[in-house]
Amino acid sequence: MIDKRFSKNLPLISIITVTYNCFHDLTETFNSVISQSYKNIEYIVIDGGSKDGTMGFLHENDDKIAYWVSETDSGIYDAMNKGALASTGDWLIFMNSGDKFLTEDTLNQVISYLNDTVDVVYGGVESVTNDRFGYHTDQRHPYDLSIIWREIPTCHQSIFVKRELQLKFPFDTDLSWCADHDFITRLYVSGYKFLEIPVVVAKFDTSGGASRDLLSFTRERWSIYRKHFSRSFAKDWYFINEYKGFWLHKNIISKIRDLLPSGWVLTWRKYRRIY
Repeated sequence: MIDKRFSKNLPLISIITVTYNCFHDLTETFNSVISQSYKNIEYIVIDGGSKDGTMGFLHENDDKIAYWVSETDSGIYDAMNKGALASTGDWLIFMNSGDKFLTEDTLNQVISYLNDTVDVVYGGVESVTNDRFGYHTDQRHPYDLSIIWREIPTCHQSIFVKRELQLKFPFDTDLSWCADHDFITRLYVSGYKFLEIPVVVAKFDTSGGASRDLLSFTRERWSIYRKHFSRSFAKDWYFINEYKGFWLHKNIISKIRDLLPSGWVLTWRKYRRIY
């Protein structure tokens, strides 16, 4: 753990990292966590039984980690539930392998907002993509809560939740991509208090996003909307159009893009101001 002498006058933040065979990414997340200027934190690592040196790294840094375990699990959301159960903090945030806080002072910027008047505190995110078309970043503010029926307000790496609520509403492990969205939506429809803050919290690497099954991504979010909100033709039509767009992207547009010179793609990104 970072400081075994936790201050009783400041909120204790549990930072949970889930990892599996991502040794290099884990070290980057670890360094981001331990370099935070706010020290009233407990760091928890849930490893899925990695065979890449992760366990040795955890042993070497045992004095900086409040709790860690290396064992098989049933997927990322099962591991995140394990981390929540192991935590003792007032607030939780999940920073999985490869995720980083934007700056070393991020938690100090956030801490004044973590109080008893709110249940969920969330900020912006900087996404990073480094692929064959180049390196680019994009910062965005959270989405308005009015569209939570179709979008999680921000990535889970930029969301702080009271521990008691994380335990009351564990992640649905039947979902592969959007259990975090489902979790936040359950809190929202249950009437818990949300607070958007003017802080970019996390730096999130989206380079692996191409491996995500976007059609399944749409289907899961569609199911979340149908489960938690009253049905409307306009909202169903939104998901129908999105599903159609992702199908076209997967089966036609991405294949055409792969045939284009990289320079053309980079020019298009610059035109759209995606750097």
